[in-house]
Amino acid sequence: MFKLERRVYPSRKTSGLVIFLSFLLAFFVTGLIFYFLGVNVVQFYSIIGNVFITPVLFLQAVFRSIPIILSSLGLVVAFRMGFWNIGAEGQIYLGMVAATGIVILHVFYDAIPVSLMLIAMGVASFLAGGAWCLIAASLKAKLGVNEVLTTLMLNYIAMLFVDYLVYGPWRDPEGWGFALSIPFPDYATLTFGGHPSVAGITISVAVAALVYVLFKYTKLGFVLSVLGKSSEVAKYAGMSVGRATLLGSLISGGIAGLGGFYVVSGMIGRLRPRASPGYGYTAIIVAMLAQLNPWLILPAGIFFGGLLTAGDALQSLLRLPASTITVFQSVIFLCIVLAEFFMRYKVVLKR
Repeated sequence: MFKLERRVYPSRKTSGLVIFLSFLLAFFVTGLIFYFLGVNVVQFYSIIGNVFITPVLFLQAVFRSIPIILSSLGLVVAFRMGFWNIGAEGQIYLGMVAATGIVILHVFYDAIPVSLMLIAMGVASFLAGGAWCLIAASLKAKLGVNEVLTTLMLNYIAMLFVDYLVYGPWRDPEGWGFALSIPFPDYATLTFGGHPSVAGITISVAVAALVYVLFKYTKLGFVLSVLGKSSEVAKYAGMSVGRATLLGSLISGGIAGLGGFYVVSGMIGRLRPRASPGYGYTAIIVAMLAQLNPWLILPAGIFFGGLLTAGDALQSLLRLPASTITVFQSVIFLCIVLAEFFMRYKVVLKR
């Protein structure tokens, strides 16, 4: 008969080593899967590796990684306080809606000056994403509703809300009937630095630094960390658990909302249906792979952005379906979950 015993929490070095080995295991398992499917595994991995050594492709990888990185940084805040936010995808969509709304207010009503457009769009996206996350946080704080279910359902509401807007009141009157918003003016796009990825990585590094400072040096970060370890301990210490949950959720969803701001302002230049191909879900894998370390989020996010870039080449060169990269990401996620399990528990033979 077997039973599970909880281990003493491993050191950071041990944890990092186990995650690295699980990452290598994911490469091996994925290669094995595609080998039995008749795919040339050497060519498969050479195409992926080429993304990270070719300057043009690497720039594209960074470009596509920014929404993932920002969403992951938001999830770091939520996961560290024990709030399992699975709604980064919906918060990205609300960030897109808010940024587009600011553009519409400016173009049709001249409500916002040109010099403040990008700042207003960023603030609106942060507040919209944070407010969307606050719905689930309020339900948990007041009624004890499980946040996994509510944040997940809110994703679909957000996506369908975007569909309503671009098929209805926000459809471009000069867009030939296509479900698109009006195009953003040049001054409402993240083009400084010569390429949107420059602006995106600058914002990402700044947000990573703020998240690091939040948990390292601030009272709020300490309260959130204690809350993530044990809500009972936090209550016993006199901490306001409900207030901390709401504030941490606002920050978490707000950072994910900035990912939506980047999608419409840096990547697309307008709002359209299904603008995110699952950035918020990929962010969950990145946050776990980085062990909730805001600085490790940056390289991990770029790696997954490189996978998305490599996916296009895999479709054209090896005739593989678009879901190939999703399979790879899923295997990585499963290996990380297994690694976390065996780091926390050991299987003991009970006589």
